[in-house]
Amino acid sequence: MSPLNVVIAGGGVAAVEAALALRDMAAERVALTLVSPRPDFVMTPLSVGEPFGVTHAKHRSLPSIAQQLGAEVVAAAVQRVDADAHEVVLSDGGRRAYDALLLAPGARPVAAYGHVLTFQGEHDPTALAGLLADLEEGWSKSVAFVVPPGVAWTLPAYELALLTARDVRAMGIEDVRITLVTPERAPLALFGAAASEPVAALLAAAGIAVELGADAEITGGVIGLGASGRTVTAERIVALPVLQGPRIPGVPRDADGFIRIDDHARVVDVDDVWAAGDGTTYPVKQGGIATQQADAAATQIAARAGADVAPEPFRPVLRGRLLTGETARYLRRAAAGDGEGEASIEPLWWPPTKVAGRYLGPWLRAHDAGGEPPPAATALDVDVALPADSAEAATTLDTLGRIR
Repeated sequence: MSPLNVVIAGGGVAAVEAALALRDMAAERVALTLVSPRPDFVMTPLSVGEPFGVTHAKHRSLPSIAQQLGAEVVAAAVQRVDADAHEVVLSDGGRRAYDALLLAPGARPVAAYGHVLTFQGEHDPTALAGLLADLEEGWSKSVAFVVPPGVAWTLPAYELALLTARDVRAMGIEDVRITLVTPERAPLALFGAAASEPVAALLAAAGIAVELGADAEITGGVIGLGASGRTVTAERIVALPVLQGPRIPGVPRDADGFIRIDDHARVVDVDDVWAAGDGTTYPVKQGGIATQQADAAATQIAARAGADVAPEPFRPVLRGRLLTGETARYLRRAAAGDGEGEASIEPLWWPPTKVAGRYLGPWLRAHDAGGEPPPAATALDVDVALPADSAEAATTLDTLGRIR
C-alpha cells in the first residue's frame, strides 16, 4: 500500500506535536507534509519571560525539524480547503492534495483596547522594555495588567505581574503599585481552589493588588471594573490580547472564525479533516491543550493509515508552569472526580517543559540537552474532569468563573 498522504497546516505546537506523533505511531505508513508560512518553530509561551531575562523562546528551523521526521515542508499558508477535491489551496497559488488533513493554523491575537500596550509575546519581544525602564527609573509609579473579558487562558498576565514585581524590587524600588485585573472569581480559577490559594499568596507576597470578577473597560488611565462601578487608575496598562479565528474558507467555523471540531478533533461535517490548537472552537487556548488535540487527531489518522493503534477522544488535561522569576509553580487540574486542583514547586509532569506535550515535551528536552530525540512518547499523562466538547467546556468554565 502507498503511504497515506497527510498534510499538516501550521508550524506551531499542535503541528509539530502531530508530526512527531504520526511518525511514531504510523512510521512509514504516512507521508508527511508541513505547510507553514513561518520558517521557524517557536515555543511562544516562553516569550513572557524574555523581557525579564528568565527564559528564551528559541527559534528552531522548521525545515530542519521536518528533515528529522522525513517530512516535506511547503513555505505557504492554507487559504482555502477544497474538501470535495481533497485539496488545499495555498497562498503561493499552488494546490496540495491530501488523504488526511490536519489544520493547526493558530489564532490571530488582536488588541482588546485602544491606547494601551497589548502583550504580543514573540510578535513584539521588546514591547515591555520601555515600560520596565520607566518603572526602574521612576518615570512611572503604577502599572496594571489586564485580562480582557472572554480570555480563558489568563496565566500570562500573572507571569507578567509577578516578573515585573520581582524586577522592580530587585532594583530597590518599593513605591511602584502593581495591579492585576481579571474576570476570574479566584486567581487562576481554571486550576481549582487548591491551586488558586497558593497563587493568591504569591501575589500578596509580591505586593500585587488583585481585582477579581472585573469585566474591564479602559478609558485613558482609568480601568472600569464592570457592574460594581468601581475603577482602578494606572499610569501604564498592559493587556492580554483577544484571539480571532483563522476563518479558513471551506471549513465549518463559528461566528468568530474558529474551526468547529468534535471530541476526536475532527472537523464537523467534513471528511478526512481534523483540527487542533488555538484556531479551534475549544475555549481554552493553551499549548498543552493544543498538543492533546493533535494527539487525538494523530491516533485517528494513524489508524486510518493501518497502524495498530486504538483511536482515543480528546481528553483535556490542564497543566501550567507559572513563571515567577524565582521558583516556578506547577499547576494541574486534579484527576476526574476531584475538582480541587493541584499546585507544587515540584514538577507535576515529566519532562517539566512549559508546554507538556506527550511527544513535544520529550523531544524539546532531548534537543535542548543536545541529545537525540526519544523514539516514542515518555511524558506522563493524567485524566482530568474537563469536557472535550466545546459547548460543555464553556459551561464548565463558566461554573469556574472564567467565561460569563
